[in-house]
Amino acid sequence: MNKNITQHAAPPLKYAANSLKYTATSLKRILFRLGLKKSFSPPAGTVSLGDLNRVKPFSNKFGYDRGGPVDRYYIERFLERESGYIRGSVMEIKENDYTMKYGGNKVTRSEILDVNRSNTKATIIADLCNAPDLPDNSFDCLIFTQTLQFIYDFKDALRTCHRVLKPGGMLLLTVPGITPIDNKRLGDTWYWSFTHASMKRIMEETFLDAAVEIHSFGNVLSATAFLYGMGRPELTMQQLDVNDPNLQVIITVKAVRKD
Repeated sequence: MNKNITQHAAPPLKYAANSLKYTATSLKRILFRLGLKKSFSPPAGTVSLGDLNRVKPFSNKFGYDRGGPVDRYYIERFLERESGYIRGSVMEIKENDYTMKYGGNKVTRSEILDVNRSNTKATIIADLCNAPDLPDNSFDCLIFTQTLQFIYDFKDALRTCHRVLKPGGMLLLTVPGITPIDNKRLGDTWYWSFTHASMKRIMEETFLDAAVEIHSFGNVLSATAFLYGMGRPELTMQQLDVNDPNLQVIITVKAVRKD
């Protein structure tokens, strides 16, 4: 065969092969989206990014402007499951919305702790890292959600939580794993993100002889949605409830003081 004919024939054959590759990928993608194919991983170079093909998120407000943050789904499901422990004397950080929502008439005393005196809702002004005025054995339950990352000496804060809980008292704690950071307002004081493994070690060192349960929640879709600033209503419960321990959006801790 003439060499020049072969050279001119090769590119069309290559393009035809690539076209078939993309057509097959598109068909598999459609079947996957329709639920007719259980799994689908597009070959390298054929990923369809769509609206995610951007370097800035849709929102820098954690999704509050799009129906509420994705991570709050996991936090509130955790508190709802453990709502039976939100009773008696309860202390929450910064506000008492969760105390009243999940404790209701089981709560006989509701305290709000904040280090910032400008918080007019606060009933206790104290720094949990050093709070000698908070008496021992004072509370039946502490609700400590999405706060530990702002405390540089967080182990000292957790030791205070252990001290002020009554024997048999419950700490309900959540911390961020995969998360955006509001650098304009919180960047100077957002020190940490956590993992299931790190919280296990931390609780062993600060909540001595306590009964501790630690769980992580999230998956690649909820993590991606949270980083892009999408809102909770933009994902279904079925999507949010798939749990992948390799992609930890939220870590929850349930700790009962024994002594």
